[in-house]
Order: sequence, then structure tokens, then C-alpha cells
Amino acid sequence: MSRAGFALRVALLPVAVLAGVWLHGQSASVAMTLMPVPDTGPLSIAVKISQGFLAATLNAALACYPLARLYGRVASGVATLIVLSVLAGALPAGSGAITDAALLLQVWSMACFAALLFGGIWLARRRAGDSAR
Repeated sequence: MSRAGFALRVALLPVAVLAGVWLHGQSASVAMTLMPVPDTGPLSIAVKISQGFLAATLNAALACYPLARLYGRVASGVATLIVLSVLAGALPAGSGAITDAALLLQVWSMACFAALLFGGIWLARRRAGDSAR
């Protein structure tokens, strides 16, 4: 790896993390638009669970290949930084009470996000033959 390539990857690290956080927010917004939650009824929890999975799927579909292509073997480390940044932004601010159901939905969404992002990066690296970067 050349010094210029290494410097470019390091310089693009904050951009990649910010883009990952922004993409997560946009994919959550798209999921909420595509799957509106009913006001009442037993399906509201199921729709919220599906929204979390859909948002994670959209995010992984758009982010995995560019991350794996740009960062190669260390793409999982960059994905860890993205997941930790999204998790830090998703934590409830202050000492406000959060219900058990809301906490469970938040944990589900973050678990889907992390699993699909790491799995997608692994698949993209494997598909590309994991060049010697």
C-alpha cells in the first residue's frame, strides 16, 4: 500500500463515518415512509420491528460495497466506528424514562444494523477476492 493511498483512507475516515451516520438516518426515514405505523391495533409493534430491519437492510445495501472497496481488510473497523457513532446518537438524552418496548425496539434496530453492516462487508470482501490491501 502506498503512502498516498494510506493517507487518503485516513483522510476519508471522518467522511465515511459521517456518511454512515447520515445514511442510517435517511434509511430510517425511508423505512418510516414506506411502512407507516398504524395508530392502533396489534400490528404497530410488528411494523416498528419491520421498520428497523428495513432501515438496516437499506443501509447495508448502500454502504457495504463502498466500505469494503475503499478500506479492504480494515472495513470492519470503520464499520465499528459507524455503528458506535449511530449508537451514541440513538442513546436517550438525559434521564427521561424510556419504556421497555421502546428500548427493545431500539436494541433490535441497532442489532440489525450492526449485523447486516458487518455481514455485508464480509460478503463484499469475499466477493471481491479481498485484495491485498
